[in-house]
Amino acid sequence: MKWRLLLGVTILVLAGFLVWSIFSPAEAPLSETPAESQEPRGNWEEPVVQVVQKVGPATVKIETTREVLVDQFFFQQLEQRQGIGSGVIYRDDGYILTNHHVVSGAEEIRVQLADGRSFTGKVVGGDPLTDLAVVKVEAQDLPVASFADSNELRVGQGVIAIGNPLGQDNTVTTGVVSALNRDLLVDPRENRYLEGMIQTDAAINPGNSGGPLIDYQGQVIGVTTAIIEQAQGIGFAIPSSTAKAIGDQIISHGRPLRLGVLGGSLTPALAKSISEQAGIKLAVNRGAFITRVLPDTPAAAAGLDQGDIITAVNGQEIAGMRELRDAVQQAGFGGTLTLAYYRGTEQRQAEVKL
Repeated sequence: MKWRLLLGVTILVLAGFLVWSIFSPAEAPLSETPAESQEPRGNWEEPVVQVVQKVGPATVKIETTREVLVDQFFFQQLEQRQGIGSGVIYRDDGYILTNHHVVSGAEEIRVQLADGRSFTGKVVGGDPLTDLAVVKVEAQDLPVASFADSNELRVGQGVIAIGNPLGQDNTVTTGVVSALNRDLLVDPRENRYLEGMIQTDAAINPGNSGGPLIDYQGQVIGVTTAIIEQAQGIGFAIPSSTAKAIGDQIISHGRPLRLGVLGGSLTPALAKSISEQAGIKLAVNRGAFITRVLPDTPAAAAGLDQGDIITAVNGQEIAGMRELRDAVQQAGFGGTLTLAYYRGTEQRQAEVKL
C-alpha cells in the first residue's frame, strides 16, 4: 500500500527534521570587575533562600521498589530494584505530582516529606505521553506548592530546582529558562515526543525527576523530567500549565483526556520531502499528520487511521498537532469534535466523542 510506504518514510523524515545539534561555546576571556561595582551578595541570595523556605516543605522524595527479570546464565530470576525520584505536593489532602517514569511499574512507593515524615504512596493515574503521574498519600494539611501560568514565562528569567539527585535529599540548584517550547524525542520507535518543554541550565540529575522548577516568586513553573546526558546544562521540565491540567484530569477521572493519536505537524517543507521520498503528492501541505492511532481511544472509535492528515477542527483550520491537542483539551471530557481530514486525496469528516 502506498500509504503504508508513506508512513514509514514520514517517520524517517520527521526524525531527520528534528535531530538535535548541540554545540559547545568557546570560552570568553575573563575580565575583572571593580569591587565597588559588585552587588552585595544578599541582593541575589535572599530571594533564593526565601523560595527554598517556601517550596522546600512541599517537595518530596519518592522511593520505589520494582521487580525485574534478570538473566542468570541458563535461567531468569526476579530481583528487586530500588529507584529514587522527586515530587511536589499538589493538594493538601495528599495528592502529589511526579513523573510517570518515576512510579511506572512500582510495586511499592514510599513518600518522604522534607520534615522527615514518611508515607506509603499509591498511584492514582499516569500519562506516559506527558510523563506525568499523580501519587496519593493518606495525610491532611500538607504543605502545598502554588503553580504559576507557564504561558507567561520569559527566556532568561531565573529559576530554582529542588529535588533528590542521586539520593541527595532536598538539593537546590539555580539557573535560567534557557528556551521555551522545546520538543524532545523520547521514543523514536513510536515517534513520541514530549512537546512544549521548558529548557533550563539549572543542574538536573537522576533523582530530580518529578521535582519542581520554581520562579523567584516561589511558584512552580515546571516539573523536571529529562536531561541530555551527553551535554552539560541542558535539562527539561514539563510546563506547569500542562502539569496542572493533566493532574486535575487524573484526580477527577483517573486518566488524562486524550484523542488517541501520535504524529507530527505537517509543513510545506516536510510535505515536499515526503512527496520526493515516496513519489506521492499529498493533498495538503499543512495539518496534523497521524503516524499511529492508539487502540481503545476516541480516535480509533471514529475510524481514524495512520497516514490521515487532519486539517480542521469544528470548521477551524489547524496547522499541526499542537492546535489539535489544544482543541481536545478545550472540548473536555464528554465533548464532541468534528474533524476534517484527508486520506490520500479523499477528503473526509469524522465525529469524535471524547
